[in-house]
This record gives sequence, C-alpha cells and structure tokens, in this order.
Amino acid sequence: MNIHLVALLGVLLAIPAAAQPAAPVRPRIAVVIDDFGLTYPKDQPDEDWMSIPWPVTFAVMPVSPRTAAAARRTKEAGHELIIHFPFDKYLQLRLPNESVAPDDLKKVWDLLGKAFAQIPGPRGLNNHQSYRATKNRPMMRAFMGLLRERGGYFLDSHVSGRSVAFDEARQAGIPAAVNSIFLDGTHEPKGRRSGSAQLLAEAIAKDKAVCEHYLRMAAGLARKRGSAVAIGHHYFHGTYQCLREEVPKLQAEGFEFVFASAVAR
Repeated sequence: MNIHLVALLGVLLAIPAAAQPAAPVRPRIAVVIDDFGLTYPKDQPDEDWMSIPWPVTFAVMPVSPRTAAAARRTKEAGHELIIHFPFDKYLQLRLPNESVAPDDLKKVWDLLGKAFAQIPGPRGLNNHQSYRATKNRPMMRAFMGLLRERGGYFLDSHVSGRSVAFDEARQAGIPAAVNSIFLDGTHEPKGRRSGSAQLLAEAIAKDKAVCEHYLRMAAGLARKRGSAVAIGHHYFHGTYQCLREEVPKLQAEGFEFVFASAVAR
C-alpha cells in the first residue's frame, strides 16, 4: 500500500467520530389542577381527572372530608401530589407589614402540620387564593422557613401581580416555580351551575373555549421561555374536556407535558 495512503488512513482513524447533534429541547408545559378535596355533585368526577394518561400535578386542599381520599387516589394514579395551602381567606390573619405576627405564624404552623399529616408524601405545595398573604413579605419569609424544613418545592399560584412568594422561596433555597396562566380564567367553580341541561351544555362549551384560549397562550409562553405552568380547577367540565382534546394536539406539535416539579428551579 502506498506509504502516503497509509499515513492518511492513520490520520483519519485518529480523528474522533463527530458528536451526534443534541436532540432539540422541547418546550415544556406543567398543568396543575387545584382544589381536590373540595368536591360537589355537579363537578367533573375525580375519577375522570385521575384517568388522564399524561403527567398532571394535582393540588389537594387540607382539612376536608375528602382530603385523604383525593391524596391517595392521586398517588395511586401516578400523578404528582402537592398541598394546596390556604392562608387568607381560610385563616384569619392580621398580616402586618413590618414583621410577622406571632399569632399569624402559629395559625399557619398548625395548618401546615395538619396538611402534611392529611396529605402524606407531597412533592411540593402551592397557595390557594391567599391574595393578601402572598404579598406580605414577613409572612412569606417566615413561611418559607417552615416549608424548607419539610422539603419539596413551592409553586407560586400568582393570584397577585405583587406576590413575593416565589422570591422568598428562592431566597430560602427552596426550588420554586410561578404560575403562568389560569386555564379557567376565574376562581369560581362553574361546574356547579344550575339550570337546564341546555344551559349547562352551553356553559361547559364556553368554559372549554376559555381553556383552549388560555392553554394556547401557555404554549406560546413555553415556546418563548422553555416552560410554562398552567393552573386549572377540578370543578370545570369544560377545562377537563379541553385538556383531553387539546393536550394530544400540543404533544404532536412537539410540546412536552411534565409535572410542576420538573420546572421548579
């Protein structure tokens, strides 16, 4: 064999194989469904939510006759379980601006203990309503100190644009995320509307259209930022139908649906 050819072959063999291009990162959406444990006859049944085949994070309310069952079903279904923690309006808190009130902190501490006892093994916690508390820095700072001892992540439901909860969680060294958008567009449980079957069907169709709009907005945010969190409520038949129909379409478009823990940082 020609000596020059042999030398060239040696050089080629010494060159490492080109690295395979990294798989493109898919935009991620975390869907969180709130208020499990609060159940009414006309709501979308919990069993329907539990049967969803892609990852969903279910937030379960403490201190409800259905709390323990909802927590157990969530884990049995393989979905992610978090505590849906209420400050105000559930707790009567004074929330002074200059420092946390000792009686406020005791109320929160007591409820947090009950929540972890009734909802064992949660991956994290998000806030139920709590418009005043999540704006109150002394309370959020004290609460994150309590939560840090328990472990898990914190999801700021972001019911107020002035919420400091995410910031205080991060300052406390707790993995945290922020809600991007509410899928139902309101905190009112429209699944309990009264009236004729026709009126109820029209209401569900309207709720479904609202959810489709907001879910597409969440997808746009995820494409821009890499991830987004979208919170809905388990009362809404329209939200359930929307997710059942629209999530497979978004998955086909390249979106990945994940638990909220996957986007906490």
